[in-house]
Amino acid sequence: MLYTFMWHSPFNFRNCYLFRGGRVKYRILTNNPMVAEEFNLTHEVAYSDISAKEILGRASEGISNGEILLNHPLYGSLKPNETPYRSLLLRKKEDISFTAITNEESAALIVKALGAYEKFTDKKETTDTKLLKDYQVVDLSLTASAVAAADR
Repeated sequence: MLYTFMWHSPFNFRNCYLFRGGRVKYRILTNNPMVAEEFNLTHEVAYSDISAKEILGRASEGISNGEILLNHPLYGSLKPNETPYRSLLLRKKEDISFTAITNEESAALIVKALGAYEKFTDKKETTDTKLLKDYQVVDLSLTASAVAAADR
Protein backbone atom coordinates (compact mmCIF):
# COMPACT_ATOMS: atom_id res chain seq x y z
CA MET A 1 0.00 0.00 0.00
CA LEU A 2 1.30 3.42 -0.94
CA TYR A 3 0.82 6.28 1.50
CA THR A 4 0.81 9.83 0.25
CA PHE A 5 2.42 12.53 2.32
CA MET A 6 1.19 16.10 2.38
CA TRP A 7 3.71 18.40 0.80
CA HIS A 8 3.59 22.17 1.17
CA SER A 9 4.64 23.79 -2.05
CA PRO A 10 5.50 27.42 -2.67
CA PHE A 11 3.88 26.97 -6.09
CA ASN A 12 0.17 27.41 -6.70
CA PHE A 13 -1.06 24.42 -8.72
CA ARG A 14 -4.76 25.15 -8.13
CA ASN A 15 -5.26 27.06 -11.40
CA CYS A 16 -2.77 25.01 -13.37
CA TYR A 17 -3.98 23.24 -16.50
CA LEU A 18 -1.09 21.26 -17.87
CA PHE A 19 -3.22 19.09 -20.13
CA ARG A 20 -4.17 20.42 -23.53
CA GLY A 21 -5.53 18.05 -26.13
CA GLY A 22 -4.85 15.09 -23.83
CA ARG A 23 -1.10 15.77 -23.71
CA VAL A 24 0.77 16.31 -20.46
CA LYS A 25 2.73 19.55 -20.57
CA TYR A 26 5.48 18.46 -18.19
CA ARG A 27 7.95 15.63 -17.84
CA ILE A 28 9.14 13.63 -14.86
CA LEU A 29 12.91 13.46 -14.53
CA THR A 30 13.89 10.61 -12.20
CA ASN A 31 16.47 8.05 -11.17
CA ASN A 32 13.85 6.01 -9.28
CA PRO A 33 12.73 2.86 -11.11
CA MET A 34 9.47 2.77 -9.11
CA VAL A 35 8.54 6.28 -10.32
CA ALA A 36 9.38 5.33 -13.90
CA GLU A 37 7.24 2.20 -13.68
CA GLU A 38 4.32 4.00 -12.01
CA PHE A 39 4.07 6.91 -14.45
CA ASN A 40 5.56 5.71 -17.76
CA LEU A 41 2.16 4.91 -19.31
CA THR A 42 0.46 8.18 -18.35
CA HIS A 43 3.28 10.74 -18.33
CA GLU A 44 6.50 11.53 -20.12
CA VAL A 45 9.20 10.01 -17.90
CA ALA A 46 12.93 10.55 -18.38
CA TYR A 47 14.50 7.76 -16.31
CA SER A 48 18.26 7.41 -15.89
CA ASP A 49 20.24 5.18 -13.54
CA ILE A 50 22.33 8.06 -12.17
CA SER A 51 22.83 9.78 -8.81
CA ALA A 52 20.34 12.21 -7.29
CA LYS A 53 22.88 14.99 -7.73
CA GLU A 54 23.12 14.15 -11.44
CA ILE A 55 19.31 14.38 -11.67
CA LEU A 56 19.63 17.93 -10.34
CA GLY A 57 22.29 18.59 -12.98
CA ARG A 58 20.00 17.34 -15.74
CA ALA A 59 17.17 19.46 -14.35
CA SER A 60 19.54 22.43 -14.47
CA GLU A 61 20.19 21.69 -18.15
CA GLY A 62 16.44 21.58 -18.82
CA ILE A 63 15.93 24.84 -16.98
CA SER A 64 18.71 26.49 -18.99
CA ASN A 65 16.78 25.35 -22.09
CA GLY A 66 13.61 27.09 -20.89
CA GLU A 67 11.86 24.45 -18.77
CA ILE A 68 10.25 25.40 -15.43
CA LEU A 69 10.55 23.42 -12.20
CA LEU A 70 7.17 22.28 -10.81
CA ASN A 71 8.28 20.74 -7.51
CA HIS A 72 10.96 21.69 -5.04
CA PRO A 73 14.27 19.92 -5.70
CA LEU A 74 14.80 19.28 -1.96
CA TYR A 75 11.30 18.06 -1.11
CA GLY A 76 10.63 15.79 1.85
CA SER A 77 12.29 15.71 5.21
CA LEU A 78 15.42 13.84 4.08
CA LYS A 79 18.72 15.66 3.90
CA PRO A 80 20.52 15.78 0.56
CA ASN A 81 22.53 12.60 -0.03
CA GLU A 82 20.45 10.75 2.59
CA THR A 83 18.45 9.18 -0.21
CA PRO A 84 19.88 8.14 -3.57
CA TYR A 85 16.57 8.89 -5.38
CA ARG A 86 15.24 12.17 -6.72
CA SER A 87 12.31 12.87 -9.04
CA LEU A 88 11.52 16.29 -10.48
CA LEU A 89 8.66 17.64 -12.57
CA LEU A 90 9.68 20.05 -15.32
CA ARG A 91 7.16 22.02 -17.37
CA LYS A 92 8.00 21.88 -21.05
CA LYS A 93 9.14 25.14 -22.54
CA GLU A 94 6.55 25.13 -25.34
CA ASP A 95 3.73 25.43 -22.78
CA ILE A 96 3.66 29.12 -21.88
CA SER A 97 0.21 29.06 -20.27
CA PHE A 98 1.50 28.37 -16.75
CA THR A 99 3.72 31.00 -15.15
CA ALA A 100 3.41 30.60 -11.36
CA ILE A 101 7.19 30.36 -11.15
CA THR A 102 9.75 31.83 -13.51
CA ASN A 103 12.70 30.20 -15.16
CA GLU A 104 15.02 32.35 -13.02
CA GLU A 105 13.35 31.09 -9.83
CA SER A 106 13.71 27.50 -11.07
CA ALA A 107 17.39 28.09 -11.76
CA ALA A 108 17.90 29.59 -8.28
CA LEU A 109 16.21 26.59 -6.62
CA ILE A 110 18.43 24.14 -8.51
CA VAL A 111 21.59 26.09 -7.67
CA LYS A 112 20.63 26.05 -3.96
CA ALA A 113 19.85 22.33 -4.13
CA LEU A 114 23.20 21.57 -5.78
CA GLY A 115 24.90 23.65 -3.07
CA ALA A 116 23.11 21.62 -0.40
CA TYR A 117 24.36 18.41 -2.02
CA GLU A 118 27.92 19.78 -1.95
CA LYS A 119 27.60 20.31 1.83
CA PHE A 120 26.84 16.64 2.38
CA THR A 121 29.46 15.06 0.11
CA ASP A 122 30.94 13.02 2.97
CA LYS A 123 27.80 10.83 3.15
CA LYS A 124 28.49 7.23 2.09
CA GLU A 125 26.26 5.47 -0.42
CA THR A 126 23.62 3.08 0.87
CA THR A 127 23.86 -0.48 -0.42
CA ASP A 128 21.24 -2.15 1.79
CA THR A 129 18.60 -3.43 -0.67
CA LYS A 130 15.70 -3.15 1.79
CA LEU A 131 16.65 0.43 2.68
CA LEU A 132 16.98 1.34 -1.01
CA LYS A 133 13.43 0.01 -1.63
CA ASP A 134 12.18 2.14 1.27
CA TYR A 135 13.83 5.22 -0.23
CA GLN A 136 12.21 4.41 -3.58
CA VAL A 137 8.78 4.22 -1.93
CA VAL A 138 9.30 7.56 -0.16
CA ASP A 139 10.37 9.25 -3.40
CA LEU A 140 7.45 7.65 -5.27
CA SER A 141 5.00 8.90 -2.66
CA LEU A 142 6.34 12.46 -2.76
CA THR A 143 6.37 12.40 -6.56
CA ALA A 144 2.81 11.05 -6.68
CA SER A 145 1.69 13.99 -4.52
CA ALA A 146 3.43 16.47 -6.85
CA VAL A 147 1.94 14.77 -9.93
CA ALA A 148 -1.55 14.82 -8.41
CA ALA A 149 -1.20 18.54 -7.70
CA ALA A 150 0.16 19.26 -11.19
CA ASP A 151 -2.58 17.21 -12.89
CA ARG A 152 -5.43 19.13 -11.19
